Amino acid sequence: MTATDRAHHLSNTKLDEIRARLQSIVPSGEVVLTCGSYARREASPESDIDFFIITGQVSPDMEGKLHEPGWADGARSTISSIVPIEPAEDGAFSSVETRDSMLVNIGGDRDNNHKITRRMLILLEGEWLFNESGLNDVRRHVLERYIGSGMTDHQLALFLLNDIIRYYRTIAVDYEFKITEGGKPWGIRNIKLVFSRKLLYASGLFAVALTADAGRDKKIALLEELFRLPVIERMTTICGKRNMEGVLKSYDIFLDKMEKPEVRSRLKELKRTERDDPIFRELKNEGHHFTRELLKLFEATFDSTHPIHRAVVF
Repeated sequence: MTATDRAHHLSNTKLDEIRARLQSIVPSGEVVLTCGSYARREASPESDIDFFIITGQVSPDMEGKLHEPGWADGARSTISSIVPIEPAEDGAFSSVETRDSMLVNIGGDRDNNHKITRRMLILLEGEWLFNESGLNDVRRHVLERYIGSGMTDHQLALFLLNDIIRYYRTIAVDYEFKITEGGKPWGIRNIKLVFSRKLLYASGLFAVALTADAGRDKKIALLEELFRLPVIERMTTICGKRNMEGVLKSYDIFLDKMEKPEVRSRLKELKRTERDDPIFRELKNEGHHFTRELLKLFEATFDSTHPIHRAVVF
């Protein structure tokens, strides 16, 4: 069994257990979703699990901040009893958003890192923990916001594409801030940026490119279908399993290393001056190969005349 297969099995087992337990905790109509390695079906026993809430029950305080629903503590405890690894402090864990907040001020002065992150996570890797249809409804409304009624046939969904690109660049800039000024672990964040963050970005880029020749309604329907799939399955659906062989082989090496406690521990301990560490160097070199495989896949899937080439450059 490959590391990819092991991660897929573990992720689905834990997700099924969490979903079953949350049925008696979360009120009908509310949405709880996860993102990160469990959502992508790439988790190992060393992985944490992020979740956040999309609520229709708005009760902001005097400063406009949403109160955490009363049932959130029970949901958090339940999830932690199944996946006991604490999530990153700067993650989306147990934060609260409203449905409407996902649809307004996109690109505006209140569209901060947290907002774009949660919006993109919903689209690109959001997976339901409670209320699947509710999450699908939110995702569709976000897509309709990005792909407006003025969209013509044979036109790239540039509003969405530009925000996917913006999100990926935000991750890269945020990474530099966190390790330089925030004191966050350097090595493991660097490797994840090279592999999982890059593949997530590619899956959004490829999905938008695939819909270039479709009308507005078809674009939305295709993207709904693709974004419901985990990242690896999405890329395989778009590109074909045979064409994905090089990418998947390289990515499996990454997943295999990430499920080893000693590797994760070493990467978390590394300082930026320790770039010659054998574990880091092995993964970094594989990451260069992975990037080349992704680029080959991009060029093989979308020929040089496809509008996606121009869109990602200019």
